[in-house]
Amino acid sequence: MDAGKRSVNPDLRALAAGFTVGVLAVHALHELPPLEWFALAALPLLIPFRWRVYYAMLLLGTLLAGWQAQRQLDTRWPEHRHNEELQIRGTIASLPELNRSMRGTTWRFLFEPDAQSLPPRIRVSWYRSEETLRGGECWNLTLRLKTSHGSLNPGAFDYEAWLFRQGIGATATVRKAQRCEDGESDALLQLRSRISQQIKHWLPDHPAAALVAALTVGDDSGLSDADWDQFRLTGTSHLVVISGFNLAIVAGLAFFLLRWLWSLWPPLCLRLPAQKFALLGSAAVAAGYALLAGAEPPVLRALLMLLAVLAAAWMHRLSQASRVLAIAWLLILLLDPFAVMSPGLWLSFGAVAAIGYVTLHRLRAAHWLRIAIGVQLMLSLMLAPLSLYFFHGTSLAGPVVNLLAVPLFVLLTPLLLAALLLAWLLPAPGLPLLILSASLLSQFQSALAWLAQSPDLWLAASPPLPALLLALFGALLLFTPRGVPLKPLGLLCLLPLLFPPQNNPRPVLEVTVLDVGQGLSVVLRTARHSLLYDTGPAFEEG
Repeated sequence: MDAGKRSVNPDLRALAAGFTVGVLAVHALHELPPLEWFALAALPLLIPFRWRVYYAMLLLGTLLAGWQAQRQLDTRWPEHRHNEELQIRGTIASLPELNRSMRGTTWRFLFEPDAQSLPPRIRVSWYRSEETLRGGECWNLTLRLKTSHGSLNPGAFDYEAWLFRQGIGATATVRKAQRCEDGESDALLQLRSRISQQIKHWLPDHPAAALVAALTVGDDSGLSDADWDQFRLTGTSHLVVISGFNLAIVAGLAFFLLRWLWSLWPPLCLRLPAQKFALLGSAAVAAGYALLAGAEPPVLRALLMLLAVLAAAWMHRLSQASRVLAIAWLLILLLDPFAVMSPGLWLSFGAVAAIGYVTLHRLRAAHWLRIAIGVQLMLSLMLAPLSLYFFHGTSLAGPVVNLLAVPLFVLLTPLLLAALLLAWLLPAPGLPLLILSASLLSQFQSALAWLAQSPDLWLAASPPLPALLLALFGALLLFTPRGVPLKPLGLLCLLPLLFPPQNNPRPVLEVTVLDVGQGLSVVLRTARHSLLYDTGPAFEEG
């Protein structure tokens, strides 16, 4: 049999899977292999064999991820120059975060130097500053530059990996500072900064002002740690961070509105059908909203996914949902191979896949309320293993809270954007609408605060990987169509999540020294007792 007959028609989903395996293989390595390794791995491509196209995609994933990783490593601040001070001219490339504490004010922001020899992005902390910072401003800063490091505690947040994924090559603290007199500024960032400040001016001392800024321009600097704890415990973090959910709401509303308006003039429909005009318009509105939100990597990934869906609708390919998702996945990883290490990517695609699994290709359409409940239950069951894997816990109240909160945010998100635009153009009718929207958000936040007081909302557990995969299979089995045999066995597949394995009894004493960056923190454990010894930070006040 010749090579042509041995070849197979490539499946787009399998190509995406092969590319993903290649990217993950690079991330699993302790160090990047030399270029000769890639050349040696490419030699089998010279031989025609059945699965050559899939092997080529796997190799392409390793090559692209390795190249991007090496580029990122080359921009890191070197270890031998740790704590070196330099005077650097550059631009504030994010909306600055202001934290107030007993030790004074602290500004944190991303800084993009003008010099090509420095890391392209630096995460800067400015302690005890009386200045007022704005995104997009030009500054001459004397910075003490530090090599990116994070704590080494197993299971803890990997700060160094997060800096790497964000393209941040160094951290720094400000020693001296002076504003530029003739510096260029980022117009979009300055616009977002002005809108954020205007929201604070329109809603002075309003408890929901920070949430309004987060939902409209992606400025979450006003949300406190207590706020994020409430969102985490109630499973509503995805609602208050601009993501695919928010973009889909705005694009969906724009689609129905534009299709109705275009249909009012029949001659226009003869040139371009109303549905296709609405698809183009909703894509433009979603892109504008993403830019207004700062076009951060999670927002751009959500936008790419949405654009892939809209393009499939334009070409009448929505029935091929799995292939549309595969295209969106490939586009995201081609542009940013590091995205595969982001929990948000897996949670977003998992949520979209779960919605499609419950709603598409069913012989008989169910009642809308039953569909809504089924989708929410499927999302909770399918995303719980992912949450346990990435965050070592999941919210037990999430399914019920989201069943009520999701419809509320479907109404509030476009209402907030409309109120903000109206307040900017026509303050008389716009400001009361903005205050009304903020008041509804405040009531929602108060309900979350009351609910988060319960100590049993969060299930903290780290089940082994086989148990998580079994739970995913169980969730798929539970929501198969009627008549599928062994469907009730899905419940049994979920049981290992409720009864995680217990650690074996420890010896007389087990001592664990935690990496807390500075100071000392030690955990002492026996078979029946645990003790945490930590003196806490050294405040100047004593």
